[in-house]
Amino acid sequence: MDESAAVEMMKHHIREIEPISDSDFDALASLFSLRIFKTKDYFTRQNQVCKSFAFVASGCLRAFNIDSKGEEYTMYFAFQNWWIGDKTSFYSNTPARFDTQALEECALLVCERHNWEKALNDISSFERWYRVKTRRSYEAAQQKLIDTHTESAEEKYLKLLKNSPEIVQRIPQHYIASYLGIKPPSLSRIRKSIFRAK
Repeated sequence: MDESAAVEMMKHHIREIEPISDSDFDALASLFSLRIFKTKDYFTRQNQVCKSFAFVASGCLRAFNIDSKGEEYTMYFAFQNWWIGDKTSFYSNTPARFDTQALEECALLVCERHNWEKALNDISSFERWYRVKTRRSYEAAQQKLIDTHTESAEEKYLKLLKNSPEIVQRIPQHYIASYLGIKPPSLSRIRKSIFRAK
């Protein structure tokens, strides 16, 4: 994907939430740069400071935490039209809490911290967009936390099939199991049970 196509995608994405003039968007786009990440490349690394945010123009990434025992816990998958970066690390200049790794080749529009702050300070429509986006992200995170404690493994997987079919189609099963908080053999049994019930 070339930079102009990625920029047009970001413009459409922002305008779905907040109107932004061509001149304001051009000013915003000038603060981003296109970077290509190959499969297994990292955008953020746990325990290193996150110094940029990025818009995913193509590809897929996985955000995951590694605990003291070396176990991986998948937090989310980022596809086209997602934004990635550890906000706490980014704003407080503290070590990131998770890794973000490309599962496919990815085209990202990357914005460094000083440019991100400039965009929020200078472009009011972008600041309004960011407030709405942050609220929605918070709401989604709260719902996922509730679901984690109230739904069975099968209910979680069925919801994933319904709401995020791209995850089931494009993500390896062991990463999906990690995302759902279950072991791969349990996910395999759930999948077989669902298939037999059809």
